[in-house]
Amino acid sequence: MLFRSFDLPYGKDYWQKIDIYLPADPSLTGLPVFLCIHGGGWTHGYKEWMGFQAPPIVAFPAIFVSVSYRLAPAATFPAPLDDCLDALAWVHRNIARHGGDPNRIFIGGHSAGAHLSALVTLRRDLFAGRGLPPDVIKACLPFSGVYSFDFDDCAASGAKLLGDTRERKAANPLDHVAGNRTPFYVTWAKNERPPIIGSSERFVAALRQQPGRVEQYLFEDFDHFYIHLDMQRAENLWVRTLRAWMTGDPATAQMPAA
Repeated sequence: MLFRSFDLPYGKDYWQKIDIYLPADPSLTGLPVFLCIHGGGWTHGYKEWMGFQAPPIVAFPAIFVSVSYRLAPAATFPAPLDDCLDALAWVHRNIARHGGDPNRIFIGGHSAGAHLSALVTLRRDLFAGRGLPPDVIKACLPFSGVYSFDFDDCAASGAKLLGDTRERKAANPLDHVAGNRTPFYVTWAKNERPPIIGSSERFVAALRQQPGRVEQYLFEDFDHFYIHLDMQRAENLWVRTLRAWMTGDPATAQMPAA
């Protein structure tokens, strides 16, 4: 059983809201927090999509936060990034009131949410303006994402997100890996579209040239959607890895066996 606080605003726009999923025991404090960003090609999707993923994570125990953000084409880059950063800042300021530890925040997401969670993690240059410490994110665990729009196989993916601005470099997580020390666990499925497979491989290779820990996993039997649906199981490898990293030091915690 878990408690839920829905539609908490972190901004003035209709889409600038979060849902918080909490353990049933209200006496728990100092809990790690997972900030989850939904997919939908940056053009559709809802924070409510991610709710099925909350129960096994809340059971750690931990707090699960699902983020809504403005969508393209009505809101193009950098609006979705700004929203996710603002949601992170709200959680950092307020999560202690819900039993969370602002110094134990983890982040991740599916598809477009994978891209945004990686970009939020790597754009440390945007943290200070929101009162965030540079190490506010303890680890990033994106799944099934695109991490650069500069390659032919990925360019079409970001067209609606970028709109007329064409700010590819600012929107590419791959262009912001320099000096990264935040642990990453990057996963994707064997039966993904080629842009996701190629982009994920390039992203992992680039991260491995930096000081931070990087782990990857290819889910052999999954596709772009089942990789996410399977996360409702506590036995799922991604869920078990998140638990291991949340309950230990993510820079050194041993990953569960596949």
